[in-house]
Amino acid sequence: MTPHHLHATAAAWSLQAALAALQTAAVAAVTGAIDGSRGTAEYAIPSQQFGRRHGLGGHSDPTADLALGAWAPGRPDPCAEALGGILRQLDTVAGLLPGAPGMDPLTRIRQAIPAMSAHAAQRTAEALAHLDQSARRVLHMGPARDPLTRRPCPGCGQRRLEVTTAGPLADRVVVCAADGCHAIWPRHVVLGAVAGAAPTTTN
Repeated sequence: MTPHHLHATAAAWSLQAALAALQTAAVAAVTGAIDGSRGTAEYAIPSQQFGRRHGLGGHSDPTADLALGAWAPGRPDPCAEALGGILRQLDTVAGLLPGAPGMDPLTRIRQAIPAMSAHAAQRTAEALAHLDQSARRVLHMGPARDPLTRRPCPGCGQRRLEVTTAGPLADRVVVCAADGCHAIWPRHVVLGAVAGAAPTTTN
């Protein structure tokens, strides 16, 4: 797997975590919106690729019915508005990829990443990272990473490593945040490398 594929997969999991947080914030906005009685109703918005999306009761499928606040009378709720906008963009991207109709668009994108060319994976990583940053900006939330300040980068030697915290351990990565490096490895490869073994896959 190339560094682009690792970046794309990590970005997908990070975005999923951000969407879950947006969903939680949107639910709170809907619950408190207007007369306080509309949060339990079923709402939906059009989706170009997947028809009308309804809540399925899980953050793995953050749906735009919870973005009611974006269309409610008065000032739109920023989290609800961002959730609806990001989901529409994901629908557009997912519609170009193989997968079962009606599948959650972010899951569809993530499952397609391993079969992508390096160039397609790079473009996907960039797109997902942009959406993730947009969501986290609205939430005032930092990136889904923890510093590994005691560990030097196996590539450049600087102590700027960060490990991702979203998604299953098998899909987490370590990224060097040093200017001019930005190396990336699977989490288990780098944690072994800093113990004395050289990374053997990507850098």
